[in-house]
Amino acid sequence: MNISVIVPTLHDDVLPRTIEAILNQNPLPFEIIIVGLFDANLIDVYPSVHFVSTQVPVCAAKARNTGIAQATGDVFLFTDSDCIPAPDWVGRHQAGQIAGHLVLGGGVDIDDENYWARSDNVSMFHEFSTVALAGTRFLIPTLNASVHRTVYDRVGGMDESFPGAAGEDTDWTIRMRLAGYTLDFDPSIVVAHRPVRLNWKRVARHWFNAGYNNMRPRFRYPSEYNMPKFTKSALFWRLLSPLIGVKITWDIYKQAIYRPYWASLPVVYATKVVYCWGAARSLDDGFVDPSAAEAK
Repeated sequence: MNISVIVPTLHDDVLPRTIEAILNQNPLPFEIIIVGLFDANLIDVYPSVHFVSTQVPVCAAKARNTGIAQATGDVFLFTDSDCIPAPDWVGRHQAGQIAGHLVLGGGVDIDDENYWARSDNVSMFHEFSTVALAGTRFLIPTLNASVHRTVYDRVGGMDESFPGAAGEDTDWTIRMRLAGYTLDFDPSIVVAHRPVRLNWKRVARHWFNAGYNNMRPRFRYPSEYNMPKFTKSALFWRLLSPLIGVKITWDIYKQAIYRPYWASLPVVYATKVVYCWGAARSLDDGFVDPSAAEAK
């Protein structure tokens, strides 16, 4: 089984560490494809890596679809250019795929030494952390995911109308699940997520964009999310954002495995409120794309 590793990037400072970690895998992947914008010097430093320049910034969905189009392997293995895979990352994904897990997500090491990045990780990836339980998931984030080519042949690629990097993998993996595939999660398949979100401003921008983009899959698949009609009001998200933040933060911290991250609780709460405001803006702008409703 040939594994094609695909990594989207936009001049990420962590990218060399990502590449080094992939080149130190045992076994090595069949091919490594870096797509996006990057330091041209890396092409000479890593001659065994296939670099695909997009010339201009593109969204994560476009970068990943471009990588898939270039890939020749049986399995597409995705990570991001701010992630550092564990040495057995490729081998564990390969074993899972051989065992029949055609859509397989792995665990995220959330213990960044920077407070803001660690808090952002707790808020975003608590369901996919290395201390979370294995099992099936509602969706799989593509910072640590393998997808068999047969799945792609059936459901197609990512929706490139999602700007930036948020919501596109939610939409994609929900489509896979609705097509009949199980989304499996194994926390022992690890990448360390090291985002360059080292202050509140960057964290808040990330969560506003996440709220903005993730309204589209919520209204594209309303029965999957159990979205009542009144949630289509931007006012609902703005007025109830404090209560929504309390509810979700409580749901995280009532689990004993996340209590060691108590210091991040204020940031986790704040990110949920900011997410709601991004959701409200999305509704104001009509980004929810009602023409692509689930019934169609």
